[in-house]
Amino acid sequence: MDISTGNGQTAAAPAEASCGETADKVKQRVRRPEIRSVAVEGQCTSVSIKTALDDGESGKAKQICDAAAEVAYSEDTNAIRVLGRSGKELSVGIANAPCLAQP
Repeated sequence: MDISTGNGQTAAAPAEASCGETADKVKQRVRRPEIRSVAVEGQCTSVSIKTALDDGESGKAKQICDAAAEVAYSEDTNAIRVLGRSGKELSVGIANAPCLAQP
């Protein structure tokens, strides 16, 4: 049991550092007042951007996604989700493709 705990801590530290760098890059690139938080999820595979946007503001969410896409994608990170105030997904992006506004 001690071995798995030790391995978990050893393996998690570099991944957390890498994920944190991605989140920080996105925060620095996408400076908008409506952004509430930026987090990297799913073993660093996805950037989740929570905003104060209303459900009908998918155009603004796409602008946020486009800006985040300039710095977010890496070996591990291949997706971006922009969420509105209600938690609705307003825009999505995947590596090597343009961001899309959700209807």
